[in-house]
Amino acid sequence: MLTILTTTEHREQVETAIRSIDRLEELVTVVTKAKGVADLKTLVISDAAVLPSFDWYDLEPPYVIPKVDLSHEHLLALIFIKLGNHQKAFEYVDEDSEIFNHLLIASHLQFGYEISPEMLEFAKRTSPHNYAVVHYYGNLSQDIRRNEIKQAFQFAIENAENDELRIFSLKHYLNLLLDLEEVDEGIRLIEKHGKLAISEDAKFALNLQLGAFLKEKLELPYDTKELERVLGLQLEAIERLESKGLKTQAGLLLIDAAETANFKEDFIASKELINKSIRYFKEEDIPEFLGEAGLKKAILLYTWSKNGSPQYYKAAINAFQDVLKVFKRDTHPQKFADIHHNLALIYSEIPVGAEEKPMWTAFSASSFKEVLAFYTKEEFPYEYAMACHNYATALMHFPPAKLHDNFEKAADLFREALVVRTADKYPFERALTLLNKLELEWLSHNEGSAKELEQYEAMKTQAEEIKTLVSDPDFVDKADEHLKELEKLRTLIKA
Repeated sequence: MLTILTTTEHREQVETAIRSIDRLEELVTVVTKAKGVADLKTLVISDAAVLPSFDWYDLEPPYVIPKVDLSHEHLLALIFIKLGNHQKAFEYVDEDSEIFNHLLIASHLQFGYEISPEMLEFAKRTSPHNYAVVHYYGNLSQDIRRNEIKQAFQFAIENAENDELRIFSLKHYLNLLLDLEEVDEGIRLIEKHGKLAISEDAKFALNLQLGAFLKEKLELPYDTKELERVLGLQLEAIERLESKGLKTQAGLLLIDAAETANFKEDFIASKELINKSIRYFKEEDIPEFLGEAGLKKAILLYTWSKNGSPQYYKAAINAFQDVLKVFKRDTHPQKFADIHHNLALIYSEIPVGAEEKPMWTAFSASSFKEVLAFYTKEEFPYEYAMACHNYATALMHFPPAKLHDNFEKAADLFREALVVRTADKYPFERALTLLNKLELEWLSHNEGSAKELEQYEAMKTQAEEIKTLVSDPDFVDKADEHLKELEKLRTLIKA
């Protein structure tokens, strides 16, 4: 739907143009007072001209079509562009006109078509803002360096015709800075230009961006006041999106807000926020987003399970199983493998009685096999090593198997992980694997003193290597503990 805000003088002309197209009045509302504007997509008629409107809610490409003289053709072309019927819009403009070129570039941005050098040159000549956004969002036929895009946005912000356009350019420059992880620069610019945000929509856009930058800046141990500030900005933005009927956008931000609440260890609020997100995506019938929200919920539940709330283990399993209905092996193989990795860990950790343990370990082994079927050593070495390490660690706590020795299988998997986790590439990961492998080797039994001495030497070498890989005091202390116990073992072997 579209609302046109016009003057009393031009209302009849506008309504006549709308009535000239069958049933177009069902999609377009004409008002003469700003309070009557209910739709997010708008056109403004003033001084016999159609003025540009800025999309602060990312419903269309951020290309700003400049003010054009009010005419039957111009009005209908812009109406159809706003309604998303680009093909119909071009029926009302001449190919030699400037507005044709603007509509052409806007359409190419909308559908991801290639932006030609001629289009880029036209944007540069007519609008610093459009030149910047075409650089950033456009499918360009030539490679553009990061600094060129930044310079284009900086020029657009400095040379904007008015403050509202300046903030609109800044909003999209901030997207770029967020992509580039230039967090401090983004916050500095928001603080510098924030007072210029005239409209409530512009203020909303900057506060939304500020929340995103501040969240990126969070680090352990979390500052409670900063968490409150970030969550406050997120909740304000969610409320505004909900008031505009933008449930999809609100749902995406609810996922982020749930994560922030989780950082605050406010598990009740976190659960409420993620459940609301899931509800919105169900209402909007967006399976992909529903899957993402469900996956985030499952991960949150699993996190709570491991941090003193074991009652959430089965809820986490159910949540991950639900997500597998969206992210299937044939359609989303990587997500499918990642979900099974989480399930494999849960199945191995869930606190159950001895009679149930074999069933859960069988589930765990099955899920680990799904993970390793996708994350192969050749294509995904890092992920392969992680899965091998986690599977081996889980096997150490499995009940005895009838067909194989769990400890031998775990040792093989640890060795596989260490092939990838070399000292030069992954020192921390290698140290972690060596520590767990040492724990396994204490559990293993060797026949004969020769084998025991061989294992002692291997374990001593591993413990000493850990101290060369990392400086983390926890790792070093554990390695020293192993070395002390090994010294006692050496005396026993020799005796």
